[in-house]
Amino acid sequence: MAADPKQSETLRQIQAAFEASQTQLTQLRQQVEKHSALAKAKTQSDFLQKEKERVFRELGEAVFKQAQKGRLELPAAFAPLLKAIEQVHHKAEVQAREITDLLMEGEETAQRMKQKNAGPPNSGVAPRPKKL
Repeated sequence: MAADPKQSETLRQIQAAFEASQTQLTQLRQQVEKHSALAKAKTQSDFLQKEKERVFRELGEAVFKQAQKGRLELPAAFAPLLKAIEQVHHKAEVQAREITDLLMEGEETAQRMKQKNAGPPNSGVAPRPKKL
Protein backbone atom coordinates (compact mmCIF):
# COMPACT_ATOMS: atom_id res chain seq x y z
CA MET A 1 0.00 0.00 0.00
CA ALA A 2 1.42 3.40 -0.99
CA ALA A 3 1.76 6.16 1.56
CA ASP A 4 -0.42 9.19 1.17
CA PRO A 5 1.80 12.14 0.07
CA LYS A 6 -0.15 14.53 2.34
CA GLN A 7 0.45 12.33 5.39
CA SER A 8 4.14 11.97 4.51
CA GLU A 9 4.49 15.75 4.26
CA THR A 10 2.62 16.23 7.55
CA LEU A 11 4.83 13.65 9.29
CA ARG A 12 7.95 15.34 7.86
CA GLN A 13 6.74 18.72 9.18
CA ILE A 14 5.93 17.22 12.60
CA GLN A 15 9.40 15.59 12.70
CA ALA A 16 11.07 18.89 11.75
CA ALA A 17 9.07 20.78 14.41
CA PHE A 18 9.98 18.14 17.00
CA GLU A 19 13.69 18.39 16.16
CA ALA A 20 13.52 22.21 16.30
CA SER A 21 11.82 21.96 19.70
CA GLN A 22 14.53 19.63 20.97
CA THR A 23 17.22 22.06 19.80
CA GLN A 24 15.43 24.97 21.49
CA LEU A 25 15.00 22.95 24.68
CA THR A 26 18.72 22.14 24.72
CA GLN A 27 19.57 25.84 24.23
CA LEU A 28 17.12 26.86 26.94
CA ARG A 29 18.58 24.29 29.34
CA GLN A 30 22.08 25.65 28.66
CA GLN A 31 20.90 29.22 29.29
CA VAL A 32 19.18 28.22 32.54
CA GLU A 33 22.32 26.39 33.71
CA LYS A 34 24.47 29.42 32.84
CA HIS A 35 22.06 31.78 34.62
CA SER A 36 22.01 29.48 37.64
CA ALA A 37 25.82 29.44 37.76
CA LEU A 38 25.89 33.24 37.51
CA ALA A 39 23.32 33.59 40.30
CA LYS A 40 25.33 31.22 42.50
CA ALA A 41 28.54 33.15 41.82
CA LYS A 42 26.77 36.44 42.63
CA THR A 43 25.44 35.02 45.90
CA GLN A 44 28.92 33.82 46.86
CA SER A 45 30.38 37.20 45.93
CA ASP A 46 27.77 39.01 48.06
CA PHE A 47 28.49 36.69 50.99
CA LEU A 48 32.24 37.30 50.71
CA GLN A 49 31.68 41.06 50.50
CA LYS A 50 29.58 41.02 53.68
CA GLU A 51 32.19 38.87 55.41
CA LYS A 52 34.93 41.30 54.37
CA GLU A 53 32.91 44.26 55.66
CA ARG A 54 32.33 42.45 58.98
CA VAL A 55 36.03 41.73 59.40
CA PHE A 56 36.97 45.32 58.53
CA ARG A 57 34.41 46.60 61.05
CA GLU A 58 35.83 44.32 63.75
CA LEU A 59 39.37 45.43 62.90
CA GLY A 60 38.34 49.08 63.04
CA GLU A 61 36.64 48.61 66.40
CA ALA A 62 39.68 46.80 67.80
CA VAL A 63 42.04 49.52 66.58
CA PHE A 64 39.73 52.24 67.95
CA LYS A 65 39.59 50.57 71.38
CA GLN A 66 43.36 50.20 71.48
CA ALA A 67 43.78 53.87 70.50
CA GLN A 68 41.30 54.94 73.21
CA LYS A 69 43.23 52.96 75.83
CA GLY A 70 46.47 54.60 74.70
CA ARG A 71 47.98 51.29 73.61
CA LEU A 72 48.10 52.35 69.97
CA GLU A 73 49.04 55.71 68.53
CA LEU A 74 47.50 56.44 65.17
CA PRO A 75 48.96 58.85 62.62
CA ALA A 76 47.53 62.38 62.54
CA ALA A 77 45.72 61.58 59.30
CA PHE A 78 43.32 59.42 61.33
CA ALA A 79 42.27 62.29 63.61
CA PRO A 80 39.15 63.23 61.58
CA LEU A 81 37.97 59.62 61.63
CA LEU A 82 38.54 59.31 65.37
CA LYS A 83 36.66 62.56 65.96
CA ALA A 84 33.77 61.36 63.78
CA ILE A 85 33.56 58.09 65.72
CA GLU A 86 33.55 59.95 69.04
CA GLN A 87 30.76 62.25 67.79
CA VAL A 88 28.67 59.26 66.73
CA HIS A 89 29.22 57.63 70.14
CA HIS A 90 28.15 60.84 71.86
CA LYS A 91 25.00 61.12 69.70
CA ALA A 92 24.14 57.48 70.46
CA GLU A 93 24.51 58.11 74.20
CA VAL A 94 22.27 61.18 74.00
CA GLN A 95 19.65 59.22 72.07
CA ALA A 96 19.80 56.34 74.56
CA ARG A 97 19.19 58.81 77.42
CA GLU A 98 16.23 60.32 75.52
CA ILE A 99 14.73 56.87 74.99
CA THR A 100 15.19 56.04 78.67
CA ASP A 101 13.51 59.33 79.66
CA LEU A 102 10.57 58.63 77.33
CA LEU A 103 10.17 55.13 78.71
CA MET A 104 10.22 56.46 82.28
CA GLU A 105 7.60 59.10 81.39
CA GLY A 106 5.41 56.39 79.87
CA GLU A 107 5.76 54.25 82.99
CA GLU A 108 4.88 57.19 85.24
CA THR A 109 1.82 58.00 83.11
CA ALA A 110 0.72 54.37 83.22
CA GLN A 111 1.06 54.31 87.02
CA ARG A 112 -0.99 57.52 87.38
CA MET A 113 -3.73 56.17 85.12
CA LYS A 114 -3.74 52.90 87.02
CA GLN A 115 -4.19 54.73 90.34
CA LYS A 116 -6.86 57.02 88.85
CA ASN A 117 -8.84 54.10 87.43
CA ALA A 118 -8.56 52.08 90.64
CA GLY A 119 -11.43 54.05 92.31
CA PRO A 120 -13.81 52.42 94.82
CA PRO A 121 -14.49 48.71 94.36
CA ASN A 122 -17.77 47.64 92.74
CA SER A 123 -20.32 45.99 95.04
CA GLY A 124 -21.66 43.84 92.25
CA VAL A 125 -25.18 45.24 92.82
CA ALA A 126 -26.81 47.66 90.43
CA PRO A 127 -27.63 51.08 91.88
CA ARG A 128 -31.26 51.86 92.72
CA PRO A 129 -33.18 53.68 90.05
CA LYS A 130 -33.76 57.38 90.67
CA LYS A 131 -37.28 58.47 91.56
CA LEU A 132 -38.79 61.03 89.29
